[in-house]
Amino acid sequence: MTFFLQLPRQAVLILLLQFTNSLGVSSLVPLMSFFIVDGLKAEPWQVGLYTALLMPLTLLSNRWAGERLDHGFAVRKLLLIPVSAFVLLSALLTQVSSLLMLIVLIAPLMSLSNMGSGTIFTFGRLYAERQALDIGRINSWLRMTVSLAWMIGPALSFTLVASFGFPVAFTCAFAIGLVYLVLWHVVVPADFRAKPRIRPEKGREPVNLGLLIGGMSCIGFVITNSLFVSAMPLYFVNETGLPGSTPGLSLSVKCLVEIFVIFASVRLAERIGTRQVLMLAACLAAVSMLLFTQVSALWQVLTISVLEGTYYGLFAGVAISFVQSFAPDRPGRATAVYMNSLFLGSMIGSVSMGFIASAADFRTVLFVAAVSSMAALATLVVTFRVQPETSQT
Repeated sequence: MTFFLQLPRQAVLILLLQFTNSLGVSSLVPLMSFFIVDGLKAEPWQVGLYTALLMPLTLLSNRWAGERLDHGFAVRKLLLIPVSAFVLLSALLTQVSSLLMLIVLIAPLMSLSNMGSGTIFTFGRLYAERQALDIGRINSWLRMTVSLAWMIGPALSFTLVASFGFPVAFTCAFAIGLVYLVLWHVVVPADFRAKPRIRPEKGREPVNLGLLIGGMSCIGFVITNSLFVSAMPLYFVNETGLPGSTPGLSLSVKCLVEIFVIFASVRLAERIGTRQVLMLAACLAAVSMLLFTQVSALWQVLTISVLEGTYYGLFAGVAISFVQSFAPDRPGRATAVYMNSLFLGSMIGSVSMGFIASAADFRTVLFVAAVSSMAALATLVVTFRVQPETSQT
């Protein structure tokens, strides 16, 4: 907390910009599948049509944005794309009346909107470098604002839908978008950009093995989290017979613990190394998933949720710094790899959960989630000799 109080005003504004971006995105992304089925009266399988278009476009958008930033494109001009996309899509959602309109209009705009978080992460890193601030701690604060926003956004939007309907929830998202637009205007300097990187001759740039390893390890963590979050409500309530409030209480405990652990993760990384923190997180992830398969009471779920929040807080606090450390001269590309690993891991986890549960049961999904975290651990251990290009880790 002392570090936060010592931050320059501009750094605090960047944190606020990331929080507002994440608040807006989190108020819409989890709501879309519910809107497709309950609002547009489409079949549940048709949610996949929307996702199948959104995810590839998001991966391409993040990669494109990262390359532009690394080659000196102004942050202000680039960030205007996701800001404008979010304002426009939240306004259009109040008028969408068919699945076709959603796929044709909203999915492309949502993919552009998803560029915002990675762009702000890169903006924050570049600013920290110029001001000689602790990059790891700035990254952890930025990641904390994302976690905090995701605690608030989904709960807010689902509450509004339950009380007033989808149009009110979308209007609220539009209002958040207007605040996002104002902050973009106030926070991002017109001429702020990375030092341009010299473009290599076509086909001559070597593969950055470390960057790929960092991204692959992140995918393992995110698949674990996505599998668990997707299966958790049905597993706790239907298979285990726990109260209907159990999933919400579990998630609240996890997110609360996660925020505090994010702060501690940076200090721990300074002592034992970022890779070692991620290895610890992978072990805790596997243990928490296995323990969840044995629960039979609410107090057990809440106790294990503390462990779950600890593992995810450790991962969230240092993962982006770990990935960026393999490409210190390409923060845009490194951040794009990190963001895409989150989207890709989430997509793999949410899609595969249904197949695993159909073939076996929701308890089996948790065993697979444990295996995914152990795969992340194996990646980190086997590639231990591939060291970052900076001393951060």
